[in-house]
Amino acid sequence: MTESAEVYDDNWELWADMKIHGPASRWLRFLIDRGMSKLVPSEIRTWVDVGCGEGTNTVHFARSLPDCEVLGIDFSQTAITIANRINKKNNLNFRVDSESDALSKNFDVVSCLEVLEHVEDWQSLLGRLADAASKYLILSFPTGRMRPFEVNVGHLRNFKKGEVESFLGLKGFEPLKLQYAGFPFYSPFYRELCNLNNAASSKFTQGSYSLKQKLLANVFYVLFLCSTRKHWGDQFVGVFYRKEVGAL
Repeated sequence: MTESAEVYDDNWELWADMKIHGPASRWLRFLIDRGMSKLVPSEIRTWVDVGCGEGTNTVHFARSLPDCEVLGIDFSQTAITIANRINKKNNLNFRVDSESDALSKNFDVVSCLEVLEHVEDWQSLLGRLADAASKYLILSFPTGRMRPFEVNVGHLRNFKKGEVESFLGLKGFEPLKLQYAGFPFYSPFYRELCNLNNAASSKFTQGSYSLKQKLLANVFYVLFLCSTRKHWGDQFVGVFYRKEVGAL
């Protein structure tokens, strides 16, 4: 993951606004909220967000569950610096954790969003995530055909439908909510546009978002909301629970 670390350390300051206002990031949070509706808040007292990046999603978790202690970890010092800058929640902390040592402890919820596609040995990391999750595990990652622009931001793979679910079944987890979302406006339309524009390096997606950028982002976000949310699409968001918790 060294190459990914360098890419993100070099670019987090440029991408911070994109993570807040960008349509794909907002769409991801929308899907995560749909998944979180399956959680039982009274059961959740601790949460770790692995690969939290600049912290926008982690802040969202802490805001949604004010009685839960939320920890965000990442290997990028730049990302954690930005995360601490935006963190205004008493129940939230961020720290650099290059080896994800926090996973040596158990948490009621373990989340790992848009990370597994960057990891060479994804099975090893996913096993650690599962071992640390005493109740719930929340994952997101891209599926389907991989585009060149994704390689430019450190993606090593897009997952096949069902392969992560099968792996977690062997680890004692069952799905609460699975979403393969985004057809046709997020994928293929938006992802092809990102590929043509090499979105991660585009001046339009970097830096502070102007009114024009925010308006265009809103248009795409509305289109994404008109896309599929369950069976047909290349954005995966899954919420899993450990079997011994019982049927919910």
